[in-house]
Amino acid sequence: MHRHQENRLQHPVGTLSPTGVLDVGLRCPHSCVFCYYSHFDGHEDPFHALRTLPFRPLRECTDLADDFQRWGLTHCDVTGGEPSLHPQILELIHHIEHVADVRARMITLGQFTMRPHKPSGRERLVDALLDAGLTDFLFSFHAASEARFKQLTKASLAQVKATMEYLDACDFSYTSNTVVQQYNASELPEIARYLAQRNIRFHNFIVMKLEWGWRNGPDHGVDHKARYDEIAPFLRDAVHILEDAGKAVNIRYAPYCSLPGLEKNIVGYKQVQLDPYEWRNGTRGGKIEGTPYGAKPFLFYERLDEYLAQHPEQVATHPEYNMQQGPPCESCALHRICDGVDRDYIARHGWGEFSAYPGETIEDLTHFRTANPRPFELLQRRDWPEPREKSEPGPREPVSQTPKP
Repeated sequence: MHRHQENRLQHPVGTLSPTGVLDVGLRCPHSCVFCYYSHFDGHEDPFHALRTLPFRPLRECTDLADDFQRWGLTHCDVTGGEPSLHPQILELIHHIEHVADVRARMITLGQFTMRPHKPSGRERLVDALLDAGLTDFLFSFHAASEARFKQLTKASLAQVKATMEYLDACDFSYTSNTVVQQYNASELPEIARYLAQRNIRFHNFIVMKLEWGWRNGPDHGVDHKARYDEIAPFLRDAVHILEDAGKAVNIRYAPYCSLPGLEKNIVGYKQVQLDPYEWRNGTRGGKIEGTPYGAKPFLFYERLDEYLAQHPEQVATHPEYNMQQGPPCESCALHRICDGVDRDYIARHGWGEFSAYPGETIEDLTHFRTANPRPFELLQRRDWPEPREKSEPGPREPVSQTPKP
């Protein structure tokens, strides 16, 4: 079988991310119980905004991709909503990759990628996306069983598995994530065992956050968030399974003291600007057809020292992210680099399960991350040095182009 060629570049630990976010709009048919945008517009239907808001126009999306190039960003995540349903997704991916010359990764639940794509004449949308030049995927993989996946998302685990296994057959590597909450905590090791067999480069365990639209919802979502001391043994087992299989692992948004021994894997709010797969730009200001989310991009700074001088609040524990620090944090050596804990979580469970790290105060945001360099490998444009036979899985036509240095 033809072997897929890929180039990787090691992002220097401690430098700002080269990645932007290209949000194609919140439109989404899924119903994930932990969705950040649940209750986004305060409607009694928690998914009302996701069902009714429009996709962003293609021109607006391509303009943002051009901004990425102008700013010197080299990668972007294409997200939503469910970006695979944007009616001009192929045109957008082609523009990002071949006009803006930015590497694109699509974040998707993988429910539509194996369906025929009639406009392109391809048997599968995934093939059309690869034809367009898509560099990478990030698949949302939230359960180990079909029943649990449907409970959490109202979607099919078999569909996302089919796409992942199809890409495995193409020798196409990709990434994945799991939102960790009370319903799937015990399944984390089983999730890891399945993913250890896939062609993933790294996996993110995202501890459910109580922010965004959840601030408008009942109990602020705390009923869905598992206790840290309950998820810790399952999460620890899952990390070891994946790392033993040679996969890189991130754990997002957990206080350090909740997972002793896994500090090298933890990425909090304070570290996201230094994570090459997180977003150094956002969207704010402006309106689209009267919708409540912004349309205009803004750029963070080129150097870490300049960024921190202008935005010190980004490395402080502050209410904007619904986080707080409490009595155990006051004497903790990590209080300057740790996010703290969700305020609603503390209101429900208190501070009893958290404890301070002894020693001198640590200031370096990536103090532990240097021991885990694998998640800092950035994927460059993929090369298809020879065309596939039509009977083989994967793109019909090769893409071979040298990545920008």
